[in-house]
Amino acid sequence: MRNTKNANKAVYLTLLLLVAAVVVLVLINSGDAELRRALEENREFRVLIDGEPAATIGLGALLGVEPQEFAATLASSVGLPREVTLKGVELRQLLETLDIDAAQASMIVVSGMDGYVSPLTNAEVNKAENVYICYSMDGAVLKTQSEGGYGPFLMVIRSERFAQRWCKYVDTVDVRR
Repeated sequence: MRNTKNANKAVYLTLLLLVAAVVVLVLINSGDAELRRALEENREFRVLIDGEPAATIGLGALLGVEPQEFAATLASSVGLPREVTLKGVELRQLLETLDIDAAQASMIVVSGMDGYVSPLTNAEVNKAENVYICYSMDGAVLKTQSEGGYGPFLMVIRSERFAQRWCKYVDTVDVRR
């Protein structure tokens, strides 16, 4: 009987600790959720340097960096690969407008609102016509995640054959030195 009471106490204590941990994590992440919601609503993403905010980029800033149109194969787990026409800005050129030298980075990490993270080497980013931040597909502005789209921004690596490292819903580009 005594062992049962001790076992019950242990179970209750474990459950209490788990609930407390969940509450703490929700509180910690609630600020991120609000920021991500604001970024999506404003159709913006942040550029960080070693995790510290450097700039907030919107569609107007991208249009000022000579957008390019190109074809790529969109391969996803929910359908057959298909050829799409994308419009966007080379990431290296965008970083240059912010006086950020991607060649000096040890890594550039692109993150999406859905939690997906795609790390890039500086060689990938500095390769001409390779890594783009796109805002349009097949002539239409990308829909946001809440609208069922890929945007408002989609990071595309043209040298990736199967689009596995493309990043939908871009909300952060972190340049790490």
